[in-house]
Amino acid sequence: MERIERVYDVLSPVYGLWAELTETAARRWVLEQAAVKPGESVLEAGIGTGGLFATLRRCAGLRHCAGVELSSGMLKRARRRLLQQGGPSAEVCRADARHLPFERGVFEVVVSCYLLDLLALKDIARALAEFRRVCKPAGRLALASMATQGRLLNTLWMSIYKVAPALVGGCRPVDLAPLLADAGWRVKSEEIVSQGGIRSVVMLAEAQGTPAEGA
Repeated sequence: MERIERVYDVLSPVYGLWAELTETAARRWVLEQAAVKPGESVLEAGIGTGGLFATLRRCAGLRHCAGVELSSGMLKRARRRLLQQGGPSAEVCRADARHLPFERGVFEVVVSCYLLDLLALKDIARALAEFRRVCKPAGRLALASMATQGRLLNTLWMSIYKVAPALVGGCRPVDLAPLLADAGWRVKSEEIVSQGGIRSVVMLAEAQGTPAEGA
């Protein structure tokens, strides 16, 4: 996680441009599928520079809106964006998605974009378990992450990732469906969204059962 934090501290000045060019369509899907309702509480894990979070906190009638980000550089830019744009109050803090600073079952909705594809598989499992822990029964999880690209781009991307992951932002395609199931989530929908020549996978899942003790 320390490596990821360092990478995104460095990328924070330019990440907003990359997101505008390749990620906004997937983020819109996440916002629409999350379908946040008045009276609900929502958490965004990995707010980056705050683009989606700035919109999320304006959802009508939210009981509570919280966001966490590990990279100090990204968090600084997110806070600056939120201050400049104004709007409803929201809780933003520096935190690790594997160890969320919230009680069990406090959110109806969790959203996360381009966070899980940065993590080692064991850390993805831990983060998904944490999302489940802080989510209410039958709560919703809306995700966006990097999808497998076309053959040529995917080959090039993975070749770079294997030798210098920081050059591709530390992210790579990951099959999240089995990891979601293991963490107590049922996938309700899954789609591929393409923007700027980059494919993203967007997923909506529902919390199942009771989170394991200690998760």
